[in-house]
Amino acid sequence: MESGWRLSGDLPMRPGETLSLTVTLPNKQRIEVPEAVVRWSRGQEFAVENVLIEQHNHVRLQHYVNRLVREPERMSQLVLTAPNGNRRPF
Repeated sequence: MESGWRLSGDLPMRPGETLSLTVTLPNKQRIEVPEAVVRWSRGQEFAVENVLIEQHNHVRLQHYVNRLVREPERMSQLVLTAPNGNRRPF
């Protein structure tokens, strides 16, 4: 089960770094991604692959992403929280 994110942020990320994410959906539900690894980084953009995520959370994320494809205006309502507590809308 491979999945991941293309993100931007103000902290430099290096390929191989691991991190955890909390995804807050517009309905205020949270999805925990306990472990992700940075796969590439260019300037402020980077990509992470979800390494450890519970199956039901993976299914919830797939469902939400499928909705985003159909309704892209919802993308601005997605919020990720980094381990240091910084919240950033994407």
